[in-house]
Amino acid sequence: MNKPIRILLGSALSSILLLSVAQAHHGWGGYKERIQTTVTITELRLGNPHDRLIATDAGGQEWNLLLAPPARNRRFGFNEDSVSVGDEIDIYAQKHPQRFELKVHCIYKSGELLYTYRYNNGRTSLARQRNNESCEDLS
Repeated sequence: MNKPIRILLGSALSSILLLSVAQAHHGWGGYKERIQTTVTITELRLGNPHDRLIATDAGGQEWNLLLAPPARNRRFGFNEDSVSVGDEIDIYAQKHPQRFELKVHCIYKSGELLYTYRYNNGRTSLARQRNNESCEDLS
């Protein structure tokens, strides 16, 4: 195989790989339905690529709660001491269209704001969506 064809094939394969990686990363796009509910934490899964909490609602449904990446959460004060298994928390989130998965904007514990999803620059997920909501206003 001559060099130009190998370069072309290599470029095409690289593009396909990059596209599949981009598709695998989850954004907020498909998470449309907004949910405000109370859940009980059953498991902590704090680590890369995103911190997660496993929780059940009053009906016994188990939910996968997606939070920001761990380094970002630690920088803004959320860590393994913030919540524990058995804690009852109120959340404001958006639901995945096919899975029992929620991307969490806000977590409240005992009526106090405990967590806000933030990006590297400190901007909140709600502010980024430009919907004039904030976790402080929802409590």
